[in-house]
Amino acid sequence: MQNRQFKDPQGRREKGSIVVELALAMPLFLLIIAGTLDLGMLFYEKHIITNASREGARAAVKAVDNGTNVTAQLTQSQIRQIVQDYVTHFSLKALDGSPLVLNSNTFSYNWTTTPSGTVLTVTLNQIPYKMMLMPNVQTLFGGTRIEGDEAFYLSAQTSMAAEWNTPPSP
Repeated sequence: MQNRQFKDPQGRREKGSIVVELALAMPLFLLIIAGTLDLGMLFYEKHIITNASREGARAAVKAVDNGTNVTAQLTQSQIRQIVQDYVTHFSLKALDGSPLVLNSNTFSYNWTTTPSGTVLTVTLNQIPYKMMLMPNVQTLFGGTRIEGDEAFYLSAQTSMAAEWNTPPSP
């Protein structure tokens, strides 16, 4: 009768160490994945508001020549509506989850007259982006978090030379 011994009892220990290593590495891996997704969405929203300000500026520079004067084709409220339509089309949300509505704090339309012509600027300010997967990321790095305000605030600005001489009406 042969004496049978178990081969490589260390094999079981290695299997256990793989589970422990996975348990230690998985939270870090998931944190990296969640951070990548959140940052990707943050950059996506920044891209949307940058394009929204660009579309507003592009529409605002257009002019109408009535024979005696070159005036703005659209009013300021029409420009705001163009930007609002762009933001609504891409479903940007306010902090409470409702659709984002531009107001005087978040949207501005200004122009300055320079010797070389009129330069208009469309600005979007304080557009909130709420972190979805990592709302407590600031606390991980020693920062403080204000309860109820988990947002990053984005802004975008576009300036273009106006084709008109007479400013638009409100």
